[in-house]
Amino acid sequence: MLMGKRVLVTREKAQAKALSQTLERYGAIPVELPLIRIERAKQVGQDLLHKWHTFDWIVFTSQNGVKYFFELISEMKPPTWPKVAAVGEKTAKALQKRNVVVDLIPNEFVAESLVEALKPLLSTHARVLLVKGNLARDTLREQLSSIADVTDWIVYETTMNEEAKPQLIALLQQRMIDVVTFTSSSTVHSFAHAIAGEDINLSFVTIACIGPITKQTALDLGIPVHVCPHTYTIDAMVEEINQYLKIRGE
Repeated sequence: MLMGKRVLVTREKAQAKALSQTLERYGAIPVELPLIRIERAKQVGQDLLHKWHTFDWIVFTSQNGVKYFFELISEMKPPTWPKVAAVGEKTAKALQKRNVVVDLIPNEFVAESLVEALKPLLSTHARVLLVKGNLARDTLREQLSSIADVTDWIVYETTMNEEAKPQLIALLQQRMIDVVTFTSSSTVHSFAHAIAGEDINLSFVTIACIGPITKQTALDLGIPVHVCPHTYTIDAMVEEINQYLKIRGE
């Protein structure tokens, strides 16, 4: 079980708190080491800044997309909002907190499910705006382009936090981490980049991924995955880690 276990929280600094607090409820010791940095995109399509509300649908794929979208539009209040789709519950809640009506949330919180849910609602040549980060997968655009006019709007950028590398190497080499958590493919990529070429043995750590996309990224990079919940949320991931360790008697 998680009691007393040291758990590495790799997500961006501003978002680490929610995961750390959940871990603490289980008696775990969160070790926050952000492996990525997230910031507003340096170059933002100025034309979209004044046209976003003219689209038929606007799709948000993450809480970060919501945050930086609203930073960009600032006080702008359009006469009407397009229909709004959110890829998951947390993204939807971030919108609802800003009094935005969310018209569509798929049953599974991945792009593929959103595509299936959105397709029947799109009229021919519907105009869809995808609010996303620079590293977002192209799944939505690729699968919707056959039936809709799709525009990407990159509102934030994710980069590796190179400064975290020495501390990460030290924690792993000294076996001071029991569990590693990944909440996005970008955290996995940054982790793999940091440990590449180093004398690192991961056999002693439990590795957890929040969902199937993140898990596949880890497996593709040769990182084993022990935990991946059926519901792609922080709470579900932490509960699954707890159950996994309990079954193993750790």
